[in-house]
Amino acid sequence: MNVGIDTPVLCKEGVDRDGVRPDAILSFSSLTIIGLASSEGSKVPVTLVRSVSFPAHRYTNGESQCTELDSDGWESLPLPVGKPHLEIKLGRCLGTGRIGSVYTARVLRVLDRPGGTPILNPPIDVSTKLVVKVVKPTNCRSLARETWFYERLSEAEGYQGAVVPLCYGFYTTSTASIESPSSRPVRINAWIDKKGKHVPLDLSKSREFGDGLPDEVLYNEDYYVDQRTCRKDSPWCNWRPDPSNPLLGVLVLERLGKTYSREDFDNAPRSRKDLADLIDDLSSASIVHDDFKFNNVVRSRTQVVCQRHGYAHAWRVIDFDRSSKWGKTVQEDNTILPRFYREQFATKDPIFFLGTPEGYDECL
Repeated sequence: MNVGIDTPVLCKEGVDRDGVRPDAILSFSSLTIIGLASSEGSKVPVTLVRSVSFPAHRYTNGESQCTELDSDGWESLPLPVGKPHLEIKLGRCLGTGRIGSVYTARVLRVLDRPGGTPILNPPIDVSTKLVVKVVKPTNCRSLARETWFYERLSEAEGYQGAVVPLCYGFYTTSTASIESPSSRPVRINAWIDKKGKHVPLDLSKSREFGDGLPDEVLYNEDYYVDQRTCRKDSPWCNWRPDPSNPLLGVLVLERLGKTYSREDFDNAPRSRKDLADLIDDLSSASIVHDDFKFNNVVRSRTQVVCQRHGYAHAWRVIDFDRSSKWGKTVQEDNTILPRFYREQFATKDPIFFLGTPEGYDECL
């Protein structure tokens, strides 16, 4: 199944025809990674193409009176066609989580197409530091869902780069398409743990819903299945891993700093207000993070002023594969909710993240 694009169109520059630089998430059509795969000890370049995201059902907290169809902004973004090709080199592994591993990466070149020539005025500086989230072959739908939330948190609306990291897109390729010069088997290094054990290539037969995304849990009335078709029409809706030809998927993001810590919480009271404001930012986009904890809040490396709070947040929120988005057609959502209530709603269990938002008033 092809869930991306086959051949990027030749492009001469990293800016649109009107001279405006595109948002990060729309900047590239394809990607080559050095250091992700190897064969007989030699690195094998891997070229991937942009892939669509996976929309979610609307979160309604059990409210079923959804008489209007608020579909605006719910569909996946169109794939960026005819955009430049990005070449990067993978660095060290920063950590491994539920659905995959995260690696540092640096930009090598920006070309007009795969195997083409360098372009003038590229949409990303070669000094830009990146991270690459390499998903396990069984969890590509989860990474497609996480991408959908980054699309909802657009750079143009002041979220990416100010509240969450800049996102440079979701890319996939079949492992069968990766060729080594020696024609020997290719190994995906991120799928091998420190003990040399390979990650599973298939799901347990007992797992009816594959990755087990939050809106797919049986008898969960918190999510409303309305007339939107973008989710059920998505190629990811019925996708399942193919152990004979595993799909390789990666998400490319802006690199950030260290994760938030208990020491930050104890010694920097101002940081608690910053985190509460980040929750408020997500709430303004109707997004519930659902896994808001210390290691999903990371130090920013830039000073981008938040459009909603008027100052530069020192932190960014990451990891949206378990998140939810509510609509604006439920009666209670049409009411202007108190800020404190929104923060509680976004965390669901504020005690899990000490001081946010219950300690919010102490930080004002």
